[in-house]
Parts: sequence; structure tokens; C-alpha cells
Amino acid sequence: MFFVACSGFPVPVSRYFQEFLSVEISDTEIAIPGQGTVRRWLREAPKGFAFTVLGPKSVSESGFRRTKDNKAACEAVAALATRLHAHAVVFQAPDDFKHSKAARAAVKAFLGFVPPDMPPVVLDLPAWKPADVVKACGDRPVVAAYDPLLDDPPPASDLVYLRLPGPAGHRSRYDESSIDDIAGHIRSLDAATTFCVFRNIDMQANASGLLEKLG
Repeated sequence: MFFVACSGFPVPVSRYFQEFLSVEISDTEIAIPGQGTVRRWLREAPKGFAFTVLGPKSVSESGFRRTKDNKAACEAVAALATRLHAHAVVFQAPDDFKHSKAARAAVKAFLGFVPPDMPPVVLDLPAWKPADVVKACGDRPVVAAYDPLLDDPPPASDLVYLRLPGPAGHRSRYDESSIDDIAGHIRSLDAATTFCVFRNIDMQANASGLLEKLG
């Protein structure tokens, strides 16, 4: 099963639910959405709709430190993810979070205190190779997000999470050739569930184009 999604709602929510069957909730980078908003999402989402949730920005920007604030932020996002029956919680690190011995230790230690009821954790560490992300996490089952146009895939797992930031940054758009390549990569995967999340400025158009390619 595969899901094509945008990171956040690039169009009004009711329209988005008519066009896509998945979304990566991005509001949670800054704050937890209100109860009314969450009820609306659950009420309006079509049957079979899949949510994923972006983890608090403060956690990754702190270098994944084990602090009381980070623990509280993770507990709050885990509670929301549970309510949404989310398939994953995604933590996106800044580009300057480099692969190092200290960074590996920080990530591994952080994963040891995330709430046990949190859905699968996805780590998007742009400065790391996906295989290094998985290796750093030890016995903790973690999914490494990756860009199939730039990265070698991580070791095979039941959940695959592609995140596409734009070919030349957030304000760029993928051309048809790139969408063809992404579609081909998705077809080659042998995973139970695959998410492909666009987070560039033209994410709606690119996500719609990919859905057309995949049929």
C-alpha cells in the first residue's frame, strides 16, 4: 500500500481530503492543534485516510537532548498521533545536525525516552546517510526518511518513508522526468506501507502528478 501526501495542507482541508488519502500534519512542528481542529480532521477525512505527524521542531533543534521540555513535547505529540491513529511521527533535524559520534549517541539516547505508545518514529536527518540513521538507533526500530532522487535507500523495512524537499530547495518544483523517477522507485519497493511526502512550494501539483503516474 502506498500513500502520496503533502506536508501540511496546501489547499483548504475539505478540498485536500477530496484529492489525497494522506497528509503529514506539519502544525505540530510548532504547537499541538486545538481539539476542535482535530475533531474536524477526523470527521471530514475519508475512509482509509492516513495521517502522519511531524514532531516538535524544538526537539530536533536542541540536538535531541533528553530534557523535561522535550519529553513533554514528545508526550503531547504522541497523544495527538494516537488520537489520529497516525502511522508515524517524523522528526526532522536541521541541515547542520551532522553525523558524528556525539550526534549518534544523542539520537540513540533520545529514542530511549520517547513514549512507548508513540507510533513508529521516522527520522529525517538530511546531513546523514539513511543507512547511518538506522545503524545509530541500535535495537530501536526506527525508519530513516530519504529522498529517492539523492539518497541510497536504507535497509528494507515494512514502512518506507520518502520526503521530498524540492530539487533545489523549498521554492523549487519537480519536473516530469523526476516524477517519473520517483514513481519508478516506489514501484520497485517491497514494503507493506510506503509514504511519499512532498514538502516543496508546489507540493500539491507534484503530489497530484505522482498519483497520476502511479494510477
